Amino acid sequence: MADNNGAASVYGATNPRSSADGVLRFGSVIGLKPEREALYLELHANAWESVTACLARHHVRNYSIFLTELEGRKYLFSYFEYTGSDYERDMRAVAADPEIRRWWRQTDPCQIPLPGRQPGANWHEMEQVFLMR
Repeated sequence: MADNNGAASVYGATNPRSSADGVLRFGSVIGLKPEREALYLELHANAWESVTACLARHHVRNYSIFLTELEGRKYLFSYFEYTGSDYERDMRAVAADPEIRRWWRQTDPCQIPLPGRQPGANWHEMEQVFLMR
């Protein structure tokens, strides 16, 4: 895989292509609309149990979202671990869940999708370049 600057990935002990422990790690980034920041923070301060239960059922754990400001713009960074055996199937099931879809109707209008994301994705996935065990 090449990064946005064309540099090729280098895989080694601290940047594994796949995980020996069976855990897939995902990081992604998206913009946050300043006028929707308070709503977004409130939603996540009281995340719906139906949403967190659905994610857990589909092998998502250690899900974190961080907020930062860079050059006057707000960004969200998410990190989660996947412990199942069929990521694509589990993510399709999550996306089809009615409560997840209802949650996204609340959160998506708060976000600003960034260039370079995969077709159909809101969040821009990032490449893992370091892992300390």
